[in-house]
Amino acid sequence: MLNQHASSAAMMAIIWTPGIHENIPHDETLQYLLILCSKVTLNTIVLTFWRHSILKSLLGICSVSMYVADMLLVSAVTSVWLFKENLPTSTSMCFILAHGSAVYALLPLPILIAGAFDYGSYPYQEGNLSSKRRAVSYCIVVVLMWTLACSYTYNYTDTQPMEIYKDNVRVLVCRVHGSSVAFQFSMQVFIAVVLILLLYFKKMIGWIRRANKLAEKDQNFMYSQVGGCGNSEVEENSPPLFVSLTLGFASNWMPYLLMCLACALVGFVVPAYASVNLLWMACANSVLVGIAFWFRSDGSGPLGKFPDDTCLWKNYWHLSKGTSPTVDAKLTKRLYIIVHKPAMTSQKI
Repeated sequence: MLNQHASSAAMMAIIWTPGIHENIPHDETLQYLLILCSKVTLNTIVLTFWRHSILKSLLGICSVSMYVADMLLVSAVTSVWLFKENLPTSTSMCFILAHGSAVYALLPLPILIAGAFDYGSYPYQEGNLSSKRRAVSYCIVVVLMWTLACSYTYNYTDTQPMEIYKDNVRVLVCRVHGSSVAFQFSMQVFIAVVLILLLYFKKMIGWIRRANKLAEKDQNFMYSQVGGCGNSEVEENSPPLFVSLTLGFASNWMPYLLMCLACALVGFVVPAYASVNLLWMACANSVLVGIAFWFRSDGSGPLGKFPDDTCLWKNYWHLSKGTSPTVDAKLTKRLYIIVHKPAMTSQKI
């Protein structure tokens, strides 16, 4: 892979080299097939960790569609490799890689925007009928985004291989793209998380210990007050809610964000067709869920249900409020309002 500019999303994919003997060219199709198979394997691992809630959000449905697209991409490259004696390999591979990278590079921005609107309107409680309606609307939006992206790339993507000289050797390359939106999103999230955590660095170790203790307790939907209203010392030493949720996000996603930072520092740019896009989608999903959980916390407390299998948002809500999880699954949102918002009860009752 030849990167034209370290900061640019455009790069060149080598699809043909002269080989040891100039009369016997070396085809790179098998190399790309192995790369794509490795990507599908890693995406499969991501799906196993996200399987419980992946079909309950727009980002989850988009992730499933990307996984299906990855399988189709592997099938296309496999066909080119198996029938390379009868097909123009360089032209076919350039067509597949150029279109694949262009589509994958276009999709992150509309997916982020649509995902933000989805979580902005996500219901507190959802019945079977509304769940089916939302699922149908998700599928329609996903099909529309894929259709528009494929139509755009079909009309504006250059799929013709070109010859260049690298170290005085003639090679055949194809122009492909990286996803600058996904990269910039990861970097901006990393910077925001680091700045927030640095502001409260002195208290961070104690909060992490308390969060670990909460994680050891029963992970149920409900909660109870620890020590009642008299436990003011715990409440005073508790982090603000947005800091607590940031800590919960960082405890799960900081290794991935550090990996993105390391790639940026060494100038390692991954083309969009080879990036583990489901890992980025899961990270973006946690970001949007965390923001939605923060905005909805005044109305629903820890009872809001958002589709995220990675971060334990309820535990970090308890961390910020000085409360702890309980096995009392019969505690309702009505009781939450009675316990924590006594001023509202007189109006409701």
